[in-house]
Amino acid sequence: MPSFYSERTAEYALAPKFVELLKPLGSVVPMFFSGKREDTHVAFDSLAGESFHLIAFFARRPKINRAESRCIEGKINRRLFRVARCASELGIPTFCGISLTNNIFDQVHAESLWFDISELHSEEDVRFFCEVSGELTLGRFQGQIQPANHSAILSKVSKSRILDWAEVTYIMRELPHLADDSVPSGFMFLSQTWRLRPVYFAIRIPARPESALRIARHEVQA
Repeated sequence: MPSFYSERTAEYALAPKFVELLKPLGSVVPMFFSGKREDTHVAFDSLAGESFHLIAFFARRPKINRAESRCIEGKINRRLFRVARCASELGIPTFCGISLTNNIFDQVHAESLWFDISELHSEEDVRFFCEVSGELTLGRFQGQIQPANHSAILSKVSKSRILDWAEVTYIMRELPHLADDSVPSGFMFLSQTWRLRPVYFAIRIPARPESALRIARHEVQA
């Protein structure tokens, strides 16, 4: 089935929705990492002493075979599973998202599906098919991979590695290189590295109240 908009366009619609999903865990910011920006001394100083969770995220674009079709196809490319595997080794989870829309302007109100690919290993692309209602909500799902519910996503993220800002920026810088399995080339456009750059979501973990810290210390001493 053909696509009708790009992954970058999908990112713009999905990122705010994923931020809302993650808000119970703390302050959330989506990022496209740029060296010498998020990892400057000023950035480090402004976030010194704070703790974070980090998530890698890939937007997927829906595919339809005709205008206004209520049958939507999605695909998670096999290369993304390699990224997820490398991210897991660094202690962060990887998710994908897709809007169940058959029109580029309906992305905001269409239902979105989220997929946890952190533990999945596949050497092939994984496709799935959705039948949607006239309100663009999910009616029927068919595929090897199953959508993750909100509580499962929050649980997964809350149990992920706790990082300081130096570790956050290190992972964002290194993950695309670690996950790149293309043949080295002197021509940048022949490398697949740039295609494996996810959107990152950093979650600033709220500081525990002093009363909670005293209770925690008491429990440890006991």
